[in-house]
Amino acid sequence: MSKNKIQFQIGLSIIEFNKKYLIESNCRKKVYEMRWPSGFVCEKCDQNDYWTFERGSKEIYQCKDCNHQCSLTAGTLFEHSRLPLTIWFLAIHLISQSKNSVSALELHRQLEVNYKTAWLLKQKIMQMMYDRDLQYKLSGRIEIDDAYLGGKLEGGKRGRGSENKSPFLAAVQTNENGNPIYARFSPVKSFSRDTLKNWADLNISQGSHCVTDGLDCFNSLKSYGTHEPHIISKEGHTCSNTTFYWVNTVLSNVKTSLSGTFHSLNFDKYGYRYLADLQFRFNRRFDLKRLFYSMIRNSVSHSPTSRKFIESAEYG
Repeated sequence: MSKNKIQFQIGLSIIEFNKKYLIESNCRKKVYEMRWPSGFVCEKCDQNDYWTFERGSKEIYQCKDCNHQCSLTAGTLFEHSRLPLTIWFLAIHLISQSKNSVSALELHRQLEVNYKTAWLLKQKIMQMMYDRDLQYKLSGRIEIDDAYLGGKLEGGKRGRGSENKSPFLAAVQTNENGNPIYARFSPVKSFSRDTLKNWADLNISQGSHCVTDGLDCFNSLKSYGTHEPHIISKEGHTCSNTTFYWVNTVLSNVKTSLSGTFHSLNFDKYGYRYLADLQFRFNRRFDLKRLFYSMIRNSVSHSPTSRKFIESAEYG
């Protein structure tokens, strides 16, 4: 059996990362290149000439034309952070190059920051991942399934309707060869037709071919293209072993990653970010080195995210 090229790629090794980004000036240079690829541009007057000076530990850029001042990280995900860019870069490297999820506890240990700082750092990065993937929709052939996360509740229901499980939708777009290309994992309040329609408006392109089981709510997908429902018997048999192969495989990996990494997770409130982490990395798994730089670039283009927003924001 030949090796899986995706699984066996090296990506951005820790050795290469250390050579490039253990020094703060190198991290600043990369942020500068991604923020101003053609050189500094004043956000107020679009002029290119500037002075630089130090204010505390920050390098300030002042426009020579209008005297507007800004720091290198102003207006980015890194704004207002007291952490050096080396810590941010290392956190992004650990998250992007990991096969499974990386917990805040692991970041706390590896980055030598307190746990609250590590948790906030990870939440901000995951919020960036979530926001970035909102910019595209799935199309073509899409396998869609309902799923749940959560532990067993003594004396409670099992499966659909369980009091201790949080529902979410998993969708996997496949190509003409039947291989998975992109995925979308979305927490939902319930599996109703209205919920599915709202979800599809945000996540499914018109003209798509949706493959689902016989759950009634999936009938609302007909208005987005063609709908191919498959009735699953009580014994769990389907008309084909390959009909939901990829969505079931990806779902299994998602659950294994979450349950194996996180032992206490407020899924109802923060679950969408943890799913976005897995989704973002799955969708860019073909080039792990590029994945790291994609996360840096998106962090530079992402607006600042406050602690208040991180702690209060909920999905939907």
